[in-house]
Amino acid sequence: MKRAVASMLFLAAAVASGASAAGEWTATASSTTSQGTRSMPVGIVVTSPLSPEQALPLRDVLEIGGQQALLNAIRGGGRGSLRLGGMEYPVDLVVAQPTDDGFRYVIVTARQIKYEETVDEKYAGSLDYPFGILVFDSSGFGTSEGVLFTRGALSISEEGRVQASQYDGEPGTLKDVKRVNQRK
Repeated sequence: MKRAVASMLFLAAAVASGASAAGEWTATASSTTSQGTRSMPVGIVVTSPLSPEQALPLRDVLEIGGQQALLNAIRGGGRGSLRLGGMEYPVDLVVAQPTDDGFRYVIVTARQIKYEETVDEKYAGSLDYPFGILVFDSSGFGTSEGVLFTRGALSISEEGRVQASQYDGEPGTLKDVKRVNQRK
C-alpha cells in the first residue's frame, strides 16, 4: 500500500513538474539470429502510456486466458509506434513504471507469427510468446540501455509491474536509448 501511494505521489509530482511519460526515443537494437548478429536503428513514439495501476486489470486477463487472451485484449491499443530499421509497427501496450529518476518503459507490440511456427513442432512453444517487447529506463538526461525481446511473453505482478521473458535464446539489446522529444 505504501508503495502504491508513493508511486501515485511520484506521478503527481512528475505531472506537476512538467515531466511526462509520453515522448520519443531513438536507440540501436542488436539481436542474434541464425544468420548472425544484426543491428538496426530504432525509433520509439509513446503517446498513451499506462501506469502500473492502470495495467493491473490486464493481470486478470492473463491469468484467465493466457498470452493469447492478453494479445487480443491489447491489440489495436494505439499507444504509439515502433520503427525497427525500415519497418514500422503499432504499439499495443506501454506501461511506464516510475523509477527514482524517471520511468522504466515496457513497450509491447504484437509480433508477426512466422509460417514455420504454425506447422513445425520444433517451434510449437513459440506461439505462447506472441509479443515483441522493449524494456528500458529513461531519466531526464543522458542515454541508457535496454532489452529487446523478439519472441516475448508478459507477466504482471500484484502491483501491476510488467515483466517480460524471451522464448528460446537470449533477448537482444538496446543501446544508446535517448529521449529526443517529450510529449505532454
